[in-house]
Amino acid sequence: MSPRTIAVFGGTGKLGRAIVEERITHGGYAPNCDLKSDVQISNVLGASILATDYDNVNSIVKQLETNDVDTVISTLGSTFGTDSEIALTKAAESSKKTTRYIPSIWRIPCSPEAVAIPPTMSAKSGYLDILASTSLEYTAVSNGIFLDYYGFPKVKSYLGNLPRVIDMAGNAAAIPGSGDVPVVFSYSFDVGRFIAALLSSAMWEKESVIIGDKMTWNEFLIVAEETKGTKLESKHDSWTTLQKGRSTALPSQRQLYPYLPQEKLERICATFGVLFENGFFNFQA
Repeated sequence: MSPRTIAVFGGTGKLGRAIVEERITHGGYAPNCDLKSDVQISNVLGASILATDYDNVNSIVKQLETNDVDTVISTLGSTFGTDSEIALTKAAESSKKTTRYIPSIWRIPCSPEAVAIPPTMSAKSGYLDILASTSLEYTAVSNGIFLDYYGFPKVKSYLGNLPRVIDMAGNAAAIPGSGDVPVVFSYSFDVGRFIAALLSSAMWEKESVIIGDKMTWNEFLIVAEETKGTKLESKHDSWTTLQKGRSTALPSQRQLYPYLPQEKLERICATFGVLFENGFFNFQA
């Protein structure tokens, strides 16, 4: 199979950067598309960086065709809004060169039951509906929770620190519900390596799954305490508390409050708690 030209949108940071680095490590050339063209980052990554205007579908189409982009990978995430992902999908469908697409789904499969819980899942399900109406070959990748958050800053990661359930730096834990439901975990660079392998596959399924590890939050707490050599201050948020949109604040979450108010962050963590306890992160390969 001839080498494919890959465009990773959102590829200068977080998950996108891990995917770009693993793709280059395992062969192939990946032009890296983002909002800004940064020569310094381009030199570090060893990939081209293309400035992308997500408000102009025609310009994205031209960008894809000019660079002979066969496969689009989106890691835009919620900060870009839903319109950017939709524009990218439309551009990929219109491009005469683009045949494959990996949407910015990640985490868990978009089952009807999961879509009914967090608002973001409804938007992601919408992406899949749009893709289903195109001629593009696509696959939605589910990877669970990123392990990076629990090794930061000791492990290489571009995801930053987002304490959820287990706060390694703050020596604290807020276990959702019983804490006995298995959860899938994956490291961002393992996801990147998985994507690199997926790109060489002749055919894609509509859903692709990577499971780096699977354990319950209670089991994870034991591992965290053994790793740190200290007891973590642990609390359990009841099912009733989670359903009310409340969760226990963790010490290291305070650093996020200037950007994400405490009340909103607690609602987000409570929503994830409901997903954990309902088994949505306990998917199978």
